[in-house]
Amino acid sequence: MRLFIFACLLVVTSALTVNPVKATETDKGVMAASVNVKKNSALSATQLIERTKELNQAFETNLLAGFEPGKAQTPQQALFALHNAFRQGDPSSAALYLDLRYLPSDIAEIDPISLARGLLFIFAQQNVLDLSLVSNDPQGDQEDGLSDDLEQAGSVTLSEEVIPIYLQRLEEADGTHAWKIANASVIRIPDMWDELGYSDLAVWLSRTLPEFYILSMGNWQFTTLLFTLIAGWLATGWVSQLASRLMRRIPNPWGHALRRFLQMPLRLILYVLLIRIVIAQLGLSVMARAYLQSSPLEYIVAVIFAFGLLNLYRDYKIRQLELLGEIEYVALIKPVIVIVRIIIATTAALMWADQAGFNVSTLITGLGVGSIAIALAAQKTLENVIGAITLYTARPIRPGDWCRFGETKGMVEEIGLRSVTLRTKDRTLVTVPNSMFSSADIENFSVRDRIRFFKLLELQMPIPDQLRAILGEFRALFAAHPMVKQDSISIRLSDIAAATAIIRLDADIMTRDYQEYLAVAEDLNLRIIEIVHQNGAIFSGPGQVLQLRDFQQASVDKLAEVDAKLEVWRQGDGLPFPDLSDNEKQRLKNTLAYPDKG
Repeated sequence: MRLFIFACLLVVTSALTVNPVKATETDKGVMAASVNVKKNSALSATQLIERTKELNQAFETNLLAGFEPGKAQTPQQALFALHNAFRQGDPSSAALYLDLRYLPSDIAEIDPISLARGLLFIFAQQNVLDLSLVSNDPQGDQEDGLSDDLEQAGSVTLSEEVIPIYLQRLEEADGTHAWKIANASVIRIPDMWDELGYSDLAVWLSRTLPEFYILSMGNWQFTTLLFTLIAGWLATGWVSQLASRLMRRIPNPWGHALRRFLQMPLRLILYVLLIRIVIAQLGLSVMARAYLQSSPLEYIVAVIFAFGLLNLYRDYKIRQLELLGEIEYVALIKPVIVIVRIIIATTAALMWADQAGFNVSTLITGLGVGSIAIALAAQKTLENVIGAITLYTARPIRPGDWCRFGETKGMVEEIGLRSVTLRTKDRTLVTVPNSMFSSADIENFSVRDRIRFFKLLELQMPIPDQLRAILGEFRALFAAHPMVKQDSISIRLSDIAAATAIIRLDADIMTRDYQEYLAVAEDLNLRIIEIVHQNGAIFSGPGQVLQLRDFQQASVDKLAEVDAKLEVWRQGDGLPFPDLSDNEKQRLKNTLAYPDKG
């Protein structure tokens, strides 16, 4: 069966997949061939193409020197001729270099051109010609450990063995000598083809299609690849559309981003994977693979796919931050994604350049020098970007916070990559570079858990009983007020300056809203004024209008009221000095009429 298939190779110049009868074994053989090429040759696409040019030039030189087809005088000339036959897709010329003597009857029945086609295909898959390994002496290499008339031109790796390819120096009928593929290697061509050959469909296509040869690919190989490029794009488009429609039926907070990912990045990666699968089954020659590997298409698609994944993660993270109420971090995600994109694109470009045969070390050196120059030129910009990252990670402020920076107070409107924008009370915008803002002292008023009420109250010197009454009523006022934190109250006669008594009022107001604090302070101030006046005292301080009266004593009636008030305190739990008693504090707690916050 295999000899029948092999004999049908009349017009094929390259190969496709596997014999369906031995699909598993042949797949392994093709994979082994690809691995062998990469492992042993260690040549980039550019190097393979350059070596091919050298072989072509060497062959042309031999032709100009009077080389006669089928009459290779040296092992190198025989390989030049075989290589040129492969390049031209001319198996009839290659057949001139086969030693057809003493072949078994089943091999001798096969057309020599078919044998040459099979050998050219297998040879193109696994052998990369190196002129330094083959002798250019008409006598061959006499020190290679082989017979004087034998020269090893290469080998073919199968799944279970490695078959050497020999050249042999034969004597022609006219007495001259010529180098050809030894009959020992010709006999093994069907065995090699059985594992590395292609299918009946490939044979049929090659016979049906017009014969041509493009980029080291035969007619049916090129046609199959072209059909895959067109049909694969349509098929992957249908798959991506189907997946996108299915996603519309599944409710999720970032469905739009996911559908956008399915429509292009996923389609591209599926498309390239399909092409790679088909190429792996085409049994392309080393040169055809070299041409395909030198293309940056796969790396471009991989970069687009990576960008799609990054966009998907970015949209998911933004939605997550919005749900957590940390919208300020959204501004930081975007520049981080941009930096990651640059790293991915640069890495992919360097990987492609290395595979294509460019000197990556030189490119990296150039990028390093360029990066230093860019870093020096963009030093301030980088400082601001790092400052932005510091502000977002340390989180001393957030958009909407009221803060002080130096002598400037304002509300944070935006934390950008370059600067922080503050809106002052005068409705002006102050822009501060991030590098300065992140390194300076920042006072954030919006994160206060409460707001301090502090006053130094100056009174024209009253008599001691007036002061006792005023201090006691002040302490009762603050103890009774529902918006004052009780353990923060401190009310003392702190100092006496000339004819002025200075009373220190200090307490925390239980609110974070500054406007609400102003309302509470207003209420306290009005009650303080009322207490002072009810006890016959007079405010003092700078700019005080001089009152022509004896300010050391109040009216007789007012002093009588003060004495009566103190007497009541003395008969009760005692005077509120140095502080209110615990029972009095508990009795007064929240008894003052004040609008409920709710």
